[in-house]
Amino acid sequence: MSLVRLTFSERLDLQNAMAELSMHERSLDESVRHLKTKGAPESIIADLSGLREVDTAALTVLLHLDRESRRRFGKPLVIESAPRQLRALAELTSVDRLMTWQA
Repeated sequence: MSLVRLTFSERLDLQNAMAELSMHERSLDESVRHLKTKGAPESIIADLSGLREVDTAALTVLLHLDRESRRRFGKPLVIESAPRQLRALAELTSVDRLMTWQA
């Protein structure tokens, strides 16, 4: 099973959102090059298990990466191990309906 896993730092907020986004876009680029001969990955995972601090910029980053995942691979970004605060922000803004969440 081919899988792309994006892991995040402890913080994803306005101060480091662009750096995190750039890092993960490069990972997606590398995955595209690596998987050209093997086909699309079965899943693209955003592993948020290490994330401790978030603000609304985190939602923007995740929505952008989801759009890129769909564009590049035809598959949604699956958000795994999201902190409670992020889920609450997503629900408050109704963004939770636009994303694929895994427990």
